[in-house]
Amino acid sequence: MSDTTDAVREICAAITKRVDRAYVAECGLKNAFPQKLWDLWVDTGLLAMGLPEEYGGAGGSLHDIVLALDLLHREALLLPVAVPNFMSREPLLRHASEAQKRRYLPPTATGEEFFSFGITEPDSGTNTFKIKTTAIRQPDGTYLLNGQKTFQTAFVESAHCLLVARTSPLDAANRKHGISLFIVDTKLPGISATPMNIGMYLPEKNYQTYFDNVVLPADALVGEEGRGLNILFDSLNSERLLVAAMNVGQADYVLKRAADYAKIRAPFDTPIGAYQSIQHPMARAKTYVESARTMLYVACEKHDRGDPVGLEANMVKILSSEAFKMAAEIAMTTFGGAGVDASQDILPFYIAAQNNTVAPVNNQIVLSYIAEKALGLPKSY
Repeated sequence: MSDTTDAVREICAAITKRVDRAYVAECGLKNAFPQKLWDLWVDTGLLAMGLPEEYGGAGGSLHDIVLALDLLHREALLLPVAVPNFMSREPLLRHASEAQKRRYLPPTATGEEFFSFGITEPDSGTNTFKIKTTAIRQPDGTYLLNGQKTFQTAFVESAHCLLVARTSPLDAANRKHGISLFIVDTKLPGISATPMNIGMYLPEKNYQTYFDNVVLPADALVGEEGRGLNILFDSLNSERLLVAAMNVGQADYVLKRAADYAKIRAPFDTPIGAYQSIQHPMARAKTYVESARTMLYVACEKHDRGDPVGLEANMVKILSSEAFKMAAEIAMTTFGGAGVDASQDILPFYIAAQNNTVAPVNNQIVLSYIAEKALGLPKSY
């Protein structure tokens, strides 16, 4: 527990009194940005959490941000756009130049600007080594960016994108070499974006983005050219933990909704919550939720101490997504036919839970990573 834990709890309690699930659900149905909720993150200082005061932040740690996401998502106050913004700070804090930190970090605390994140491509999927987007250094020191990305959350709405590109061709003998990270102004000439038709109730938009001879200044590069893979993991590990917080929070929300409904729904006079076919899946889901939550905060504490958390972050991803899926499935079972009624607001979580087993990374490759790192089994990917 950090010195700011109580403050985060108080702030989240205040936010839940000023904005409700109905508002966020309406934003999801309209695929519209939840501006009111975002403004509350700004006004209360939550958006500034985890960023040192010297860069305009409020101090605190990843633990505090995760706690805020967990608490607010227990009330189904979804703000997925916070994830790319927070995860993009990590590599900047650890690897950016002082000038880059002072230019790009302060606006992420005030809400004036926020980051999107660009890594996924249509052909490479989870195989980041095979990305085709290139950033080739020119004689004058600038970089020429060409390629495309997909599933870029809030790219158009963001001011900058932390983008992964190849600065040299793939070398089969050293796959890690040649990957670099860049800070890309999303309004530069040569950039275009097309909204994706995502079949989910999201309070945000996802985009296919295209880069056609986009000129990046030399100081757009983060860290050392060609050695960006380890920098990238600073983002991806924190992403796993941030998304896990959203998973366990939403899992608790749907479980509470299901339990409340099971207490009063009695088509054969006895409340269905008395049946073990309802009780046991709920209990199992709740057990997974609390197990995931416990491991989540342990992983955050390790992260905030500066310890490696790759293994823990991936284990938490598995636990939290499976817990969310269990919770959403028993919620749909409990509500029965009413679960597909939009006014019940259960179906969006069922869809989201299914999606979160494959996003932001699929559980199969995560399990392969755990098998390799924790059990010493041969690498399979």
